Amino acid sequence: MATLEQLKTHIDKAKEQAKDKNGADYRDKHKKLKRLQRKSSKIIATANRLEESKKPKKERKAAS
Repeated sequence: MATLEQLKTHIDKAKEQAKDKNGADYRDKHKKLKRLQRKSSKIIATANRLEESKKPKKERKAAS
């Protein structure tokens, strides 16, 4: 599985390629960009959930 740093570099490349809106494969490149962004946000959310689960239950409820 790709790390977050690797995904950031891939996202940067995909943004550069998706700039040309007149290209025939614009839709495919835009879909790739969105897919990479979802993947990176999923990794971040998983890490946040793991950090949250380490806290005692009372602290989790008080924070929300």
